[in-house]
Amino acid sequence: MTDERAPLDHEALRQAVTGTRWRSVRVVEETGSTNADLVSLAGSTDCAGSVLIAEHQTAGRGRHSRQWESPPRAQVALSVAAPANTSDQPQALGWLPLLTGLAVVEGIAETTDLSPRLKWPNDVLLFGDDTATDDGYGGRKVAGILAELTHGPSGPVVVIGLGINVSLTEAELPVPTAISLDLAGASVDRTQLAGAVLRALSRRLDQWPGDLGAVADDYRAACATLGHRVRVQMPAGEEIEGLATAIDSIGRVVVEVAPGHNVPVAAGDVTHLRVTD
Repeated sequence: MTDERAPLDHEALRQAVTGTRWRSVRVVEETGSTNADLVSLAGSTDCAGSVLIAEHQTAGRGRHSRQWESPPRAQVALSVAAPANTSDQPQALGWLPLLTGLAVVEGIAETTDLSPRLKWPNDVLLFGDDTATDDGYGGRKVAGILAELTHGPSGPVVVIGLGINVSLTEAELPVPTAISLDLAGASVDRTQLAGAVLRALSRRLDQWPGDLGAVADDYRAACATLGHRVRVQMPAGEEIEGLATAIDSIGRVVVEVAPGHNVPVAAGDVTHLRVTD
């Protein structure tokens, strides 16, 4: 199967992001983690505006140090670096992974007939007759996101990584609750998909942090978590259960644990969120 998977078209991808904030696009055949590579680069170089894409990641990183790997050329696996100076709005940092999830939703919708949805904070799900899981949503995860804050010569930098399952077979999926675009019935060119996601991410980052109201409205419209009863697991083992009623102004999910008693939960405070209704 790997031999049949087409490589990314470097030149077409660079042309696809012309006019966006991405001033450098580099494609490598293999690396451990694109996020780790850009975080390391950011420590000594002004790399804001850089995009690093790997045809094969051998040690991809997710939230809470989770690692994953997929076959070569079966995903869009990339990381970007962007300035993150929010000295006057530090709470805006919480929106970075959320707006990235929104950009992935928009990129997939642009290049396929699928209608992905977001599981708070930033998992991208696909729904359909064959996508039932034990997670309460009836959807399966097609993409995940990791945002890491670091510091470079010009100040704070956020490195945002994302991985979209494109052509993985059922046997190649990392977990049964995952899915690929191919398995969902969408045959998509990875170069076109990567370009669409990067353009959408550039637009969303242009809104950050000055126009978070518009970002929040669009995120809420795409969020499948709202209106469901959820169980939120914390790193120390604590659990919160109730109705997910809102995404607040700083990107936290608001859980109504009892009538009139709302608990806002930040993405960094959550190990897992599960729908229970």
